[in-house]
Amino acid sequence: MKHFINEELGAANVLKVAVDPEIVREFLPLSTDIFRRPDFYSTCPAWHSDVRWISPNSAAGFAIFQLAFDRLGIAAHVKPYVDIERAVRLYSGFLVVRSSCTEPDFHTDWVHANNEAFTLITPVSAIASGFGMLYKKLTGTIAEYDYKIGEALILGDHFIHSTKPGVSDDPVVLLSFTFGTDKMEHWDNILQTAGHQGKLIRQPDGAFLELEG
Repeated sequence: MKHFINEELGAANVLKVAVDPEIVREFLPLSTDIFRRPDFYSTCPAWHSDVRWISPNSAAGFAIFQLAFDRLGIAAHVKPYVDIERAVRLYSGFLVVRSSCTEPDFHTDWVHANNEAFTLITPVSAIASGFGMLYKKLTGTIAEYDYKIGEALILGDHFIHSTKPGVSDDPVVLLSFTFGTDKMEHWDNILQTAGHQGKLIRQPDGAFLELEG
């Protein structure tokens, strides 16, 4: 079955999974010294927030996220839903860094991707609690998810969510991956999202695609 319901969260196409916090914590230094590391790129989306996305800008930078993705065993969680030939493919990894959000920016990561692509989000910094996610339940009501160390959400098609408004004295750091099918026939729909999250992404066929920043 391609689509599914998470009864605990009351929403469709979202998983809650455990991750090794020690592996995730290895990304904390990257969030503070990005401007001294040419293998990475930083951009700020036009949201009601000071959020920054830090993503790979070279194959060497990408390899750091790929190694963590493999060590965390993320691919196994979505294999039942993704159309794959050989293996689940990592498209990109990035850090989400923010300290303030004035109002929600509700959005979906994937539309018409038919759960051939997913996004994982998990906290790197321990202060993420209280500065979490708002999401829309199947009933249409707004619910809140509070990030927890050692726990991740995996988001599929049509999961509507936003940063919860708030302020933190120190930046909150989240680790995120986008990943899914290794078949190029699904890439056009996936690229509608993946093509706006950095300057370097990996296609389902394994080739790197360089995008304008």
